[in-house]
Amino acid sequence: MGGLFYIIGGFVVFLAVATIIFQWRTRQHRGVSREEFVREFESVGVPKEIPTTVYDYYKRSVVFKDFGVSPDDVYESVLLKGEEDIDDDARFLMKRLGFTRPHAAADHGWDKRIQTLMDMVLWLNWVRQNQEGAI
Repeated sequence: MGGLFYIIGGFVVFLAVATIIFQWRTRQHRGVSREEFVREFESVGVPKEIPTTVYDYYKRSVVFKDFGVSPDDVYESVLLKGEEDIDDDARFLMKRLGFTRPHAAADHGWDKRIQTLMDMVLWLNWVRQNQEGAI
């Protein structure tokens, strides 16, 4: 029983240290302002609410206020997120924007893996364009 206590305690300490390192590391990342992030997508016709929602979501995910995101931020290296995390984020962002996942046939229209925040914004715009009844 005592050994289990030490294993759980060690795991908790490991998670705490990993979280502190991640937060400290992200503090060093500056990114761009919210306005610059949104402006990046104006030329390709992405409605403002999509990049705004993405920017705000990732900005809030870090404790430090001076952390900023950039369209070119790579999930795996900047946000330390893997494919499952990206899928979870995509579902959350779709829900927040009021989107539903397009039918399976429409999924063949998007064949790029989401690796950057730019990819996420463009994918969400593609989802918006492929909503039931979208024109």
